[in-house]
Amino acid sequence: MGYTKPFLFCFLFVLLFVFTNFISYTQTLDENRAGSWLVISGNNKIHERWSIPTVGILRHHDILEQYEFAFFRTGVSYQLNPSSTFTTGVAYLSSKNYTGSEEFKNATQFWVYEEYTLKMNAFSHRWRLETRWKKNTESLHINNRVRYRLLYIKPLSKNTYIKSFNEIFLNLERPLFNQNRAYIGLGHILTPSIKLDIGYLKNHFKTSDHDVIRMGVTFKTDFTKKDIAQLTATHSKQ
Repeated sequence: MGYTKPFLFCFLFVLLFVFTNFISYTQTLDENRAGSWLVISGNNKIHERWSIPTVGILRHHDILEQYEFAFFRTGVSYQLNPSSTFTTGVAYLSSKNYTGSEEFKNATQFWVYEEYTLKMNAFSHRWRLETRWKKNTESLHINNRVRYRLLYIKPLSKNTYIKSFNEIFLNLERPLFNQNRAYIGLGHILTPSIKLDIGYLKNHFKTSDHDVIRMGVTFKTDFTKKDIAQLTATHSKQ
């Protein structure tokens, strides 16, 4: 019974958004329809202060239709103190031309990034520097940008919470503005190591914007625990 209200709220939230977006689309008949992001992210603790973050994203231009890109990011994190963490790593993105137009090319990207995260009660600050090698069928372009995200999480009950963030992206070259992402949604703690969240994300670009339904799964694993370490050692001997 504890799961009923949060998931009913999620369902009604998504239903209302899809309905209003459908009405807007039938009235305007343009390409500015809602997309979807499926996000799975986790933190894998391997030492008292060291961990391996992993993030995977599958993005569609329309809700679960017209595949746009797949993204994977990983690295290594070092916990400086209970409230701050430094991370460095790599990422790979593969995008597809969903429009069918020759104006847009399929492309791949390889990133190297460094980030610092600072948690302060319900708020979390994240600063990131990215160097991206973007390649399509014709050329290779290198882009450097910085990102700042302010995240806010407010518990509603023991297992349910509101999650909201705003993240701005700035190029270290002209044009300065790259994009901005604003998100608000509802999260639910399934177990101490697994969380689900769903909500609405507005993605602003210089000359356009995109509405997104964002669905996420967050997990934690701790390989420093004795039971997991023993299980890993047993499998390595087989």
